[in-house]
Amino acid sequence: MPALLDGIRVIAFVGPAGTGKSLRAQFVARQREIDYIIDDGLVIARGRIVAGKSAKTEKNMVRAIRRAMFLFPDHRAEVTGFLRDHSPCSLMVIATSQGMAEKICRALG
Repeated sequence: MPALLDGIRVIAFVGPAGTGKSLRAQFVARQREIDYIIDDGLVIARGRIVAGKSAKTEKNMVRAIRRAMFLFPDHRAEVTGFLRDHSPCSLMVIATSQGMAEKICRALG
């Protein structure tokens, strides 16, 4: 069975924490016609949250990182199910490093 992200154009938007990546990503996604953005545990379409749970809701930094990296099985299943049902052609992953973006992609298949 092919991985979930096979055939999807995946773009990483990488930069340090607190530099406005999320805001800029919205503009870039519209400009480049990207279907969905993965940001901090959420799936976002045209500025609206459509699936997932925000890492910002977690009580401590360790859980927040695990949430953002889709390491909780129920959270990962919700997001992968959404992506499978909506068949995006393109996806932007927002991360603080290339390694983090790659780990998110691996977690989502």
